[in-house]
Amino acid sequence: MSNDKRNYPRVDLRGEANIRLAGIVRNGTLMNLSPYGIQIECRHQLIEQLARFKSDSGLFPDFELEFALPAQGRCSRKIKSTCTVPYCRRQRQDSYHLGLNF
Repeated sequence: MSNDKRNYPRVDLRGEANIRLAGIVRNGTLMNLSPYGIQIECRHQLIEQLARFKSDSGLFPDFELEFALPAQGRCSRKIKSTCTVPYCRRQRQDSYHLGLNF
């Protein structure tokens, strides 16, 4: 039995994510998806860029996210959304996991 207390399960998803903030596009790797958000893996450069735009209360800024969802028997579907960052966790020297809400 799972101890996961989520209302909706996460679905593993691999692919590229493009993050646009202040006209600069950075890349990340999709990790998983739920109806409310997505988790990506990214490099330190994206975290530095997000940190430059933090609010006085320490919140990361909203930004545009674009990624493709695979579709059976046809081309993938491009998804664009504005996201917020509820968490950022350092994994290794240059690797971070970002949790994003749509």
